[in-house]
Amino acid sequence: MREARTRFPAVMAGETVFLDNASGAQLPERVLDAMQHAMRTLQVNKGGHYPASQRVTAAKERVRERTAAFLGAPHDAEGVAFGANATTLLFLLAEAVVDTLEEGDEIIVTGLDHHANRDPWLRLARRGVVVRTWAPRSADGALHLGDLEGLLNGRTRVVAMTAASNLLGTHGPVADVGARLADHPARLVVDAVHHAPHALPDVAAWQADAVAFSPYKVFAPHLGALWIHETWRAELPDWGLSFLPTGPLRWEPGTQNHEAILAWGAALDHLTWLGERLGVPGEESERARWRAAYHAIDAYERRLLERLLTGLDALGAKRYGARGLDGRTATVGFTLQGHEPLAIAKYLGKAGIAVTAGHAYAERLVTEHLELPDGVVRASLLHYSDESDVDALLAELATIVT
Repeated sequence: MREARTRFPAVMAGETVFLDNASGAQLPERVLDAMQHAMRTLQVNKGGHYPASQRVTAAKERVRERTAAFLGAPHDAEGVAFGANATTLLFLLAEAVVDTLEEGDEIIVTGLDHHANRDPWLRLARRGVVVRTWAPRSADGALHLGDLEGLLNGRTRVVAMTAASNLLGTHGPVADVGARLADHPARLVVDAVHHAPHALPDVAAWQADAVAFSPYKVFAPHLGALWIHETWRAELPDWGLSFLPTGPLRWEPGTQNHEAILAWGAALDHLTWLGERLGVPGEESERARWRAAYHAIDAYERRLLERLLTGLDALGAKRYGARGLDGRTATVGFTLQGHEPLAIAKYLGKAGIAVTAGHAYAERLVTEHLELPDGVVRASLLHYSDESDVDALLAELATIVT
């Protein structure tokens, strides 16, 4: 991963130690170049009959195809819609779903989730929909399948859950839930925003009906993406202008951020390059190269995570989320006794170390399930992080506790 790190200009500049990566990833040089090229030469709208418009239309649709493959739904580009961010797209999805529900129908959300996959569904209570919460039992944030069984019934229509907690890194048992719902009428909606920078999404293995993620967490500019399974989208009223054909255009109301979409394609190129550097030949599918890249990313991030967890334990920090390396991403929520998380983040910020403090939009998880009104300090690693980043954080924290 050393070579990969050198491809991120902001990281190499050395001004900031980026440990708030769960808030948004830094961009490799090729992504910056792709976005600038798009804005210099393709700052036009799609659908025109002149070369620049034809090029941007074709390029955008190619990225849509690759996004479907990235999610594990090859040949289903029509299931992919782009938008401002995952939160906005999930609100659009929920507002479409409510028109298919009856008063008394039920939706299950989780206490582990970012509010992007809670609040859109909670709003549906205004239409008589019953919303139930599948809560984690303890500070590790784990969701237990037995608890889901107590919530599921014949009126359940949606289970909305995260593939990984953006605050604690804890994995959600997505594939297990998908298997449980295989013979149940409820649809599975997965928030893969925090999962996607660390592991390759797989909508087929999850048996998901809809998956949202944010390319800007996966080394691209600010952008969201939503995939809906063809059997469900055929049932849903969609958005957009009435004269447009059904399909992705209806789920992309208004002009999209074409330059960000094309730059997301360059972020996929980065992952492809990484897979090829690891020895996956070019004749293999792009997804095979992404799979190899993510396998290496996981192994590398686990080594960094072990260094971070060991250091935090030595400092007497209280950690939340999984205790060890398994069942989590390289994202850690912690507190230091006698020091407010916000004060810690400000102190670190003065030293050029970026972390997040508070609830990171998982407010209900923090206040209700962890009972931490001031939240936690969150440090989050990605594959461009290295030992020097971890050591810088630990050294500054040591000056706080001594």
